[in-house]
Amino acid sequence: MKKILLIGAGEIAHEYVRALFALGVKDIHVMSRTMASAEAFCETWDLMPAQANDNAFLPARARYYDGIIVASPVRTLLPYIEVLADAGARRVLVEKPVGLRASDLDGFLTKYPDAPVTVALNRLFFPSIAALREKLSTEPVRSAEFSFTEWVHRIAPEKYSSDVLERWGAANCIHVIATAFDLIGMPRELDARTSGAGDIEWHPAGSNFVGSGVTETGALFSYSSDWMSAGRWSLTIRTARGAYKLEPMEQLSFCPKGSVNYEVLVPNWAGSTKCGFVEMVSHWMSAPGPDVRVSLPRLRQHLAVVGSILYGEAP
Repeated sequence: MKKILLIGAGEIAHEYVRALFALGVKDIHVMSRTMASAEAFCETWDLMPAQANDNAFLPARARYYDGIIVASPVRTLLPYIEVLADAGARRVLVEKPVGLRASDLDGFLTKYPDAPVTVALNRLFFPSIAALREKLSTEPVRSAEFSFTEWVHRIAPEKYSSDVLERWGAANCIHVIATAFDLIGMPRELDARTSGAGDIEWHPAGSNFVGSGVTETGALFSYSSDWMSAGRWSLTIRTARGAYKLEPMEQLSFCPKGSVNYEVLVPNWAGSTKCGFVEMVSHWMSAPGPDVRVSLPRLRQHLAVVGSILYGEAP
């Protein structure tokens, strides 16, 4: 794959360019909401001529590109992939969460069941998580616990639309939740408890989330995240050999059974690109066929779990 269209010129779009450059891909065109933002982005990276958002451009040119990356604001993700599916785009990589509710994806999945769309769940491609997945291929998961605590005092509400803020679980916490259930299996049973409604003005559903359940593979799991207290994103998975910890998620540590000491198996990420991006983009460009783990149907499952955990919705 050599010719790429990048839709979007925000912060995450810069990470895609870094990853593409690292993979030797330089033939990148950029499309943004305005010509001014597209041109400024292209000047920063010395890219190919920019293209402003144009209703006629994508339908006419989608098949010209070997791959198209959609890294635009949340509310525009689904409309873009609909246009690209209609236009017969070859390969599409779309930023998560695509939709803020599982039901948001239903119409697209019904109309385009075979659309070549991959979801950019970059944490699934972290070196730490790839190493853990390899361990778990021979060590069945017994139990797991995770946290998706948000530092709400660091979030600037004015930077986001109200619908994204109200569904922050889908917009941001999905990073942790999707990673956890990708590794341990999707929930078969889930008991979710929420409190703190009204604690956070822009997230009226609540601020304190605790729950437990069992996965389709029979592993027990629990989670606890209090956005009004201390905490961080983390995941611990236990097997008969011991406990594997992702805290931070870019680092993998292991504590063998019978010990209380953790040893670092994969050190914290210190690369020049965003962790997991090079591996994710490389996988997207070279995969011979669909990958269920990063498919829209699997994303729908993750969004349904997010809806149950944070918003009390039936799966």
